Amino acid sequence: MIQTQKRSVSMALVVTLSSIYAVSPFAIDSYLPALPIIAEEMQVDISMLSVTVSLYIFGLAIGQLIGGPLSDRHGRLPIMILGLGIFALASLLLTTSTHISVLWLWRILQSIGGGIAIVGVPATIRDNAEGREAAKLFALVSLIMMIAPSIAPAIGNLILSLHHWHWVFYFMTIVSCFAILMAIKFVPHQSLKQKRELAITTERRKGIRFIDVFKHKHAMGYMIAQGFAFAVMMTFVTNSAMIYMGVFEVSSDVFSMLFAANIAGLIVINRLNNYLLNRFEPASLLRCFLTMQVTGGVLLVISSLLVTKSLPFTAIAFIITISANGGVMANSNACFLKHFGKDAGTASAVLGAFQCAMGAIISAFAAFVSMGYLQPVVMIMLISSCIALTAVIRSNKQAQITDASTIQVSDVK
Repeated sequence: MIQTQKRSVSMALVVTLSSIYAVSPFAIDSYLPALPIIAEEMQVDISMLSVTVSLYIFGLAIGQLIGGPLSDRHGRLPIMILGLGIFALASLLLTTSTHISVLWLWRILQSIGGGIAIVGVPATIRDNAEGREAAKLFALVSLIMMIAPSIAPAIGNLILSLHHWHWVFYFMTIVSCFAILMAIKFVPHQSLKQKRELAITTERRKGIRFIDVFKHKHAMGYMIAQGFAFAVMMTFVTNSAMIYMGVFEVSSDVFSMLFAANIAGLIVINRLNNYLLNRFEPASLLRCFLTMQVTGGVLLVISSLLVTKSLPFTAIAFIITISANGGVMANSNACFLKHFGKDAGTASAVLGAFQCAMGAIISAFAAFVSMGYLQPVVMIMLISSCIALTAVIRSNKQAQITDASTIQVSDVK
């Protein structure tokens, strides 16, 4: 049982929220080993199937924009169940796909369902905790979520070794149905009093509008930071195979180990952040971890300028840059959502959609302009991390000015 300023949060709830949050990363990575098989069966180029990754991220953003306001108006649990139900249905429909266009259609529906479901996770944390406690919960949920993409390809490979590729999507259906059962059992149900209050509040203000989130100056800095920090990670994920196996010409086995080292770094920093939250505020730690990411980006640019490129130096620089996100994501989430009370669902939707959009656009742009070279990729990563750090510094300064003005007004009174 985790004690927070608002109420006790059970470990079962944390695991449940983590499982719901991990459904989408698992859905993205678990069927990657099946792409060549599906491409051959449907008689299309594998690049036509690779597009489904971008389509999924696009649908994920749409789903969050749909689910956020709904969760504020109707409660977190019903919308989580709705999203997971859509995800499960789409996963089942994917097994019937015989043409690439049909696969795209059901894949988009699957991602929309995933987006509707996951938007309630940070909102539920915000409902139950604030400040350092919220940051700790975000860190713990992020830690468990990181496991999904790291083991998903292995699970996909195992399923393919035993069954047809359809079973990858059958497995996704089973996982999402299991997540629904966990949500029903462990996600807090609203009392009759809470439902009446929600209905009255909804009728009075009709919920916060998406545009209102962007008008919140203090919160915007944290949203920008999360979006561009996530873009740093997605740029690495998108281009890592090209960099390691193309530029440095390592084998697929060595590439897997180098990639896994970044996941390990994320987990280590995630746990370190959780420990440091006992002594420091999330905003301070966020600034420190973004500084760490910028430092890693500078090292990457230096490595790209060397005539004889060093694999160990570059790999270490990547680990520093990517690992920083283990502390960035949890703290930026907590700092952003503290500005929104009962509207946390809508605010979370905007945050998630912005994060997905930045990750998809910037990583795709980096892949397009890289032309097989290291330097354009790392330059884009450095610029993105600098934007994130600058946004947080400006947001913190604005908060300090506001606090100082409030104190002066109080003194005058």
